[in-house]
Amino acid sequence: MYSLRLDCYRCGTEYGYVGAMPHPGQCPACDSPCVPPAGTLTVTDSLRWESANGLAKVWIRTLDERDRPFEFEIAANGSRGKLAGLKIDGIKIDPNAATALERLPEAVADEIDELGITELDTATREVSK
Repeated sequence: MYSLRLDCYRCGTEYGYVGAMPHPGQCPACDSPCVPPAGTLTVTDSLRWESANGLAKVWIRTLDERDRPFEFEIAANGSRGKLAGLKIDGIKIDPNAATALERLPEAVADEIDELGITELDTATREVSK
């Protein structure tokens, strides 16, 4: 039996899940796949590439508690960044689509901050630390 506290990273809905099967990984409020089906995300790897003119790309790979992979791609210029890509369980999610993120998971936001990106624009609104 599974008993989880989950958050949707698209609409912010927080809810509990209890069931015999793993959570399907879809928000019951907005149908977004931006829900880790087994709790919080843990950063497993991050990579930063920077050009000579200061433009950069950052890739942050995470896993949820059932090893479902999430990959975040950030385009950056100095301390400012924009969510440029997202993969959940190997499936590309367009960050500009209506089902994209409105907020980042805490572990991802912390990793971005540690990499020096303090102002992040997700697809739908500005997020600053």
